[in-house]
Amino acid sequence: MGYTISIFISIMGLSKGLSFILISILLQNIIFIPAILALAVSGFKLYKSIVKDNRKENIKIEIARHTLFSVVMLILLIVSSLIETFISTNILRCCIKYF
Repeated sequence: MGYTISIFISIMGLSKGLSFILISILLQNIIFIPAILALAVSGFKLYKSIVKDNRKENIKIEIARHTLFSVVMLILLIVSSLIETFISTNILRCCIKYF
């Protein structure tokens, strides 16, 4: 993302580049990046609980929690992709005259 942002700012200028970045890139990444980070933390917590506690009942509960959390994060990632597909492109079509 860093290179993409710097290229848009250097090519389009500061005001147009920042507005283009906010519309096209940042909108979906506000949901995408925290969802991926939360999923990674949940996986690490699952790993720690498996290594720490060897009882099968607790491991099953932790796996069920992680699976449920993963499904919720999957839904957020789908919402993020829908925002990128439909909302960002339509906003860019409306604002193309400005750029």
